[in-house]
Amino acid sequence: MLVSSLCMVGYDGPAPGLEIWPAESRYCKRDVALASFNHSLKMATKADALGFDWVSVSEHHYAPYIMTPNPCVMAGALAQVTSRAKIALLGPLVPLSNPVRLAEELAMVDMLSGGRLIVLFLRGTPNEHRTYDNDPDATRAMTQEGIDLIVKAWTSDEPFAWEKEQYQFSTVSVWPKPVQTPHPPIFGSGNSDESVRFAAARRMGIAFSFAPPEVVREWVTLYHAEAAKAGWQPGPEHVIYRGIAYAAESDAKAFDDMGTFFGAKMAEQAQIQQKTMGGPPVVPLVLDPYFVGGPETLKGKMETIRDCGVGVVDLAWGIGGPEQREASMACFAEWVLGVVRGM
Repeated sequence: MLVSSLCMVGYDGPAPGLEIWPAESRYCKRDVALASFNHSLKMATKADALGFDWVSVSEHHYAPYIMTPNPCVMAGALAQVTSRAKIALLGPLVPLSNPVRLAEELAMVDMLSGGRLIVLFLRGTPNEHRTYDNDPDATRAMTQEGIDLIVKAWTSDEPFAWEKEQYQFSTVSVWPKPVQTPHPPIFGSGNSDESVRFAAARRMGIAFSFAPPEVVREWVTLYHAEAAKAGWQPGPEHVIYRGIAYAAESDAKAFDDMGTFFGAKMAEQAQIQQKTMGGPPVVPLVLDPYFVGGPETLKGKMETIRDCGVGVVDLAWGIGGPEQREASMACFAEWVLGVVRGM
């Protein structure tokens, strides 16, 4: 299995909770945000040095838990502070972007990283569609057509016109092309039957976030069946799973640290006047993270996910302050990473 470390760029200060969207920007203190970015880059540098296979970044808007509204900008920075790990955009939200511009920016990241780019194209949660007032009923079609357009932009040797239902461009001729041939590895969402079928038909990988193992197993089974219909056979490397992680020397310490952290967060957020709701659905494996425990427990959880057909695990270090997150990642690297990579 491959292991990825998510560069979360979460705001390390008092801020509205996950369920609040949009978060009032008056809570964003510039010095705290700057320190949060700097520590995230430090974590990415350390993950690269510790042997993590990927360093990843996501896209979110109007929220403190992931402050990367343009993941390509953050990926460009990651390309400069890492030298070995793949740079995984998991992922850009296609309906919120001009797909030709996105193809150009992603090609730049592949150049800046020396051909280390991996891309998961996503539709985004319903609240994200309101960022730029997109039509929510069009976002699935925009995502699927946008992916097809980006792939053609990367691989076409001649300028071309694109005149379809969602996008119309009189001329497309992307410079530079990506380093990787024919293009960087691409993934799609696996969080619905329709998205699984689309990814399999396009010979793309799939990715899941915070889903229970039994649900992941069902979707991977569907993915393999649909891929067979399309005439190909995906491997474990085509399946990504993301979960929140916290590693410590024992289960007792890991769960005690987690309880203390979430308790302090709840008390902190209770002091904030929260006027709006409308954030993403808070699923159980966010409130009760899956990858938490001592080394043996974490190895067992990784085995369970592997047995569901997953070949890449993306770990979000979302528990604890900066020093705790760094220590947690180091603990995982020392006691678990080598075993997981050999699974």
